[in-house]
Amino acid sequence: MDRLAARIPTPPMAWLCACLLLAACGPREAAQPAAPATSPAPATQSAPAQAAPAPVQAAPALAKPPYRFAFASKDDKRNKDPRVVEWGEDGCGPYPVAEVEAIPLHDAWLLPDWVVEFDDKNREIARWGRPMAAELVGLDGPQLRFRVDGHGQTGEFATDADGALQPLSASGASLYDSARQIECPRLPTFAESDYAQCFVVKDAAGAERRLAWEAPCT
Repeated sequence: MDRLAARIPTPPMAWLCACLLLAACGPREAAQPAAPATSPAPATQSAPAQAAPAPVQAAPALAKPPYRFAFASKDDKRNKDPRVVEWGEDGCGPYPVAEVEAIPLHDAWLLPDWVVEFDDKNREIARWGRPMAAELVGLDGPQLRFRVDGHGQTGEFATDADGALQPLSASGASLYDSARQIECPRLPTFAESDYAQCFVVKDAAGAERRLAWEAPCT
């Protein structure tokens, strides 16, 4: 037996290691694919709806000529001027309401309320006409701004030294807010008036300017 065993060759150690390695690398079960990621559950409540934006308010339409303004008159006779659409009355007597496209500065009998600018030497340097007792709302360079509300005409306007008129969007301002009353000098425009009053006001650029106008009849 010892001789027979001696004849059977003993497998080399390297060959045994190779077999063991082959056995370890044998077929395996296929890897299972990864489970898909779970989607988040849908929200049970929807997000609150946003409030609808407020509708944009359209700007009021600007006035178109002819404009209906009250004026003083050189006499109290009810002239049959075709521009006159009605008559009113205040503490100074009856007055006409006329349809005009510009302020009448040199009219035969329609008289505007004058607003005069004067310098620090009491010289008249500019003059504007406005409808009777119209509220002054601003002074912007060579333009005087006023507001009317009555006789079928409402709104703000700008006028220049030639009487031209330009309708404006409402500003809500008032020239009287910045007015500081001062003593009136002798101004040619108001030489025969007992109602003239003078003020220092601030214009649109913030500069101080001197204005004179007549107080309304009461």
